[in-house]
Amino acid sequence: MLSELGERKVIEIIHNIIEKRLDFKPDFDDSVFVKLPSSDYLVLHTDVLNESTDFVEEMGFYNFGWKAVISNLSDVACKGAKPLGILFSFSIPNKINLDNFEKMVKGICDACKENDVIYLGGDTSSSNELSIAGFTFGITKRIVKRKGAKVGDLVGVTGKFGLNSIAYEILFKKIKSDETIKDLSLANLFKPKGRIKEALMISSFLNCCMDISDGLAISLNQLCELNGLGAKIFNIPIHEKVYEFCEMNNLDPLELSLYKGGEEYEILFCFEEKYLEDIRNILTSLGCEFNVIGKVTKEKKLIYDDGKRSFIIENRGWEHFKKWL
Repeated sequence: MLSELGERKVIEIIHNIIEKRLDFKPDFDDSVFVKLPSSDYLVLHTDVLNESTDFVEEMGFYNFGWKAVISNLSDVACKGAKPLGILFSFSIPNKINLDNFEKMVKGICDACKENDVIYLGGDTSSSNELSIAGFTFGITKRIVKRKGAKVGDLVGVTGKFGLNSIAYEILFKKIKSDETIKDLSLANLFKPKGRIKEALMISSFLNCCMDISDGLAISLNQLCELNGLGAKIFNIPIHEKVYEFCEMNNLDPLELSLYKGGEEYEILFCFEEKYLEDIRNILTSLGCEFNVIGKVTKEKKLIYDDGKRSFIIENRGWEHFKKWL
């Protein structure tokens, strides 16, 4: 059963079959790229949102459309490519009324406009479940892969963590919260900003980069595994409202932010220390929160140690087919 394997194992199986039957070895990255005669790279990416796994009633159809765009653009931008266009294939059940469908398409259009991307069209079909499959592409002269980190590199992230974790606790565990925290966390989950411009502006300084869509702990573990290295993490930037929520509900802010989040669409990247001020200045000019959270190590262990607490960061969080690990 796929539920016993999880998404990453399923992807590995697909890659193995492709390699054996088509004599082609796919790259384990979040987008694919092709070198053009001009020496530029064409970067391609597809991502799908399904009603059963990615939509709740509180989200609304406008935000569902918006999020479908961000989830696609984010991976292309993290490769250093400017997203140019996007297509969507809709699988639509008869139960969806016209007003909600129009709201979804408006969300798609507004997210495209916000990020200077052309919505080129796509396909529609009927289905038992609402599904939005996006396909986007971009161009770059230099690819920033997920693999490329070096021992001694600094590990950086945009944004602060924990708000999406709160949203999941409220939605799925029905944990109570005051209205301010509830509204803030749900808005952060349902309508992510994405870091499209930020990823592009700093790409020339990065050795590797990926977006954070499966939660911080899983993303950090993926980064280490793909690069065959480890990391010592000493700082997790946690949103101030997370501490307030955790105090009210007797929860650990660090545990919550590491393992219970997902779909933040912040970016995680490694870079040489000499580029620290360049990156900081660019992100600050864009009004983007930026933190150095650790350093890449030769020892293949992912350790959190802030001088007060020390532990191995486990490879758990959200994973399709398995869901929460």
